Amino acid sequence: MLFWLVPGQTHQSVTNANQDLQIILVEWVATILLASIVVFWERLPFAASVGLRKPRWLDILAVLLALIATSVTIWTIAYAFGLKASALPNVDPAKLKALPFALRFTLVLTAGFCEEVLFRGYAIERLAALTGKLWVGALAAIALFTLGHVARYGFSVGLLGVGIIAVFVTLLYVWRRSLWPCIAMHWIIDGLPLLLGPIFIRPQLL
Repeated sequence: MLFWLVPGQTHQSVTNANQDLQIILVEWVATILLASIVVFWERLPFAASVGLRKPRWLDILAVLLALIATSVTIWTIAYAFGLKASALPNVDPAKLKALPFALRFTLVLTAGFCEEVLFRGYAIERLAALTGKLWVGALAAIALFTLGHVARYGFSVGLLGVGIIAVFVTLLYVWRRSLWPCIAMHWIIDGLPLLLGPIFIRPQLL
């Protein structure tokens, strides 16, 4: 999440309601500004130009395959190097549960939509158009998305997980050339721990 855009915020905590509200505001403002640039300066249709194309049935299968590939990769690396794989490192489930469900739900919706538009759809499409090479945009999207989470994880093992997710979500976009599967995958990855985590995840796993 884009906490590095929030003035005075050098450390992100998902259990801090004030930070959550700020990041929701910042991400929507950034997305609206981007949409304004696309429509009024670039003179392009916003949705189509950032990959918001009509979903297809194959997108569902693509999301499932991407989720499986992401999970297998993360757990394989964690097992091989003796690392601890967890959905929300260093997060107290009790504090997470204390946050209003509506706030957590809005945070998930915002991160999934806004970050995919900013990091994936716009970045990939514009860099691909400028360079004539889709892979340039893809690599930039992976780097930007991963670095955008440094405020939350620092340069730690947790950031490695974010990087792996960035790779597979980006590959999903390159495959389908549609942003909706990426948004859906992002919602699932964030939604499971943030919305269901306080109920089903044991404290020692976080």
